[in-house]
Amino acid sequence: MNGFLLVNKPEGITSYDVIRKLKGFLPKKIKIGHSGTLDPFATGLLIIAIGRDYTRQLNTLLNLDKTYQAEITFGIETDSYDIDGAITYTHPTPISLTENDVFPIINKFKGTIEQTPPIFSAKKINGKPAYKHAREGTSIELKKASVTIYEITLNTLKEQRMNVSIHCSKGTYIRSLAHDFGQALSTGAHLSKLNRLAIGHMNLESAINLDDITMETLPTYLIKELNT
Repeated sequence: MNGFLLVNKPEGITSYDVIRKLKGFLPKKIKIGHSGTLDPFATGLLIIAIGRDYTRQLNTLLNLDKTYQAEITFGIETDSYDIDGAITYTHPTPISLTENDVFPIINKFKGTIEQTPPIFSAKKINGKPAYKHAREGTSIELKKASVTIYEITLNTLKEQRMNVSIHCSKGTYIRSLAHDFGQALSTGAHLSKLNRLAIGHMNLESAINLDDITMETLPTYLIKELNT
């Protein structure tokens, strides 16, 4: 019961909910962790480490680049920059974007950029996650951080919804990117769907659906070494 497990996280649960389920199949004292949180509305690849020798490698995995497929909805902003947040702005007229509208914005955000994390994030401020300050109504200032967007590929665009694939560095908030797109187009926007396709060279295609993991099948899915 030691190794890595590639899991396809379903929508509607937290990353820790995945850990909680897997803990039920393990001896009580065994260590377990994951390589990067996905929000409840998000789906896709989670790398789970089981056992002390493997959880020690999680920091290395956190430094790997990521690939996502994202749906961005224009015309509505939320306080969390995603679909689970409270609406803070609605554009007064219907949104119908064209490729000529979005391509200059996509190109603007490629490369190394300065990005402000969402207020509802796990970014630590004075030792406390930013989302806890936000829930308490405390006013805080989040500092911008440099991240790298290696590639953004437009998949589909229909009226106010854009689907893109994004290859980015560690620490990139796709929610912030969606929000910044909306600001750049003066329409407002939020992240309405997110699917993590890859972490480094590890792909979602190799992941196991959470419902398929049981006490009996878990050992057969464990990987002793990852191709990072």
